[in-house]
Amino acid sequence: MNKNQTIIISGPTAVGKTAVAVELCKKLNGSIISADSRQVYKYLDTGTNKEGTLKGDIRQIEGINQYLTDIITPDKKYSAKMFENDAQKYEDIILKENKVPVIVGGTGLYLKAFLYGLDDLPDANEEIRQEIENTVSKKGLDYVYELLLKADPVSAKKNKGNTQRIIRAYEIYKITGKPMTELLQNSKKAEKKKNFRHFVLLKDRENLYRKINERCEKMVNSGMLEETKKVLDMGYKQNCYGLTGVGYKQIIKFFNKEISKEELIEKFSQDTRQYAKRQITWFTKQPDINIINIDDNMKIVDILNKII
Repeated sequence: MNKNQTIIISGPTAVGKTAVAVELCKKLNGSIISADSRQVYKYLDTGTNKEGTLKGDIRQIEGINQYLTDIITPDKKYSAKMFENDAQKYEDIILKENKVPVIVGGTGLYLKAFLYGLDDLPDANEEIRQEIENTVSKKGLDYVYELLLKADPVSAKKNKGNTQRIIRAYEIYKITGKPMTELLQNSKKAEKKKNFRHFVLLKDRENLYRKINERCEKMVNSGMLEETKKVLDMGYKQNCYGLTGVGYKQIIKFFNKEISKEELIEKFSQDTRQYAKRQITWFTKQPDINIINIDDNMKIVDILNKII
């Protein structure tokens, strides 16, 4: 390892990233920066699989500091751009302490923002987004597509058939009055990080999916229902940002008597497996990665040896 090098550990949910990161920090005198879009929320611990305990404002796992968990309430939005800025701040702090920054998580866009910067596009505007989605509901996607085709033909043709990208491109036009294509051409990204190593942990699908199924059932039966109810009792709405994540949204349906507990667990597991599949696809297509395939006989020390 080079001096002042930041280590990135990513991969699908339930692959064991945090356990590896904690042991790596013990060995290298490091601190963790969490790159998990669900663990940023306060009060939501069981369903986001947080480990360790809060010591003041900082979560600690076996004596290792973990930054960027428990930083916002469930009604707040946290963007990849905010993560980019916050992760940079904590990377600087950790390096000044002569420690090794270890960034760990499965939110690919967060890591992409931090390592390579994001295109300089406006944040989502909830009012405009809702207006466009209502138009799609009433008049159909083809109607909005034709509007985008006039405003930004390049983006329209590139994203034809992709509902979310069409909505996003038209939203950007409505916010700025300029086509997304033009904004991207003039966009200034942050410089690519130079001193990092990115490790992607992978397991074979059968074992990973089995672990996901076991973990989802355990979460539901080990306090996730009570945790969700507590957050609702605190006054947060059922559709607040923190409760839109996988698992919590199924619990809301269970509370509303739309599904049974068995259906809750099955849907939670299914959606998590699908999320893991998307994560694998995302991370294996990223540049500058080192893939570590983990089998059942591999111990954490074996993984550390591959990293170090």
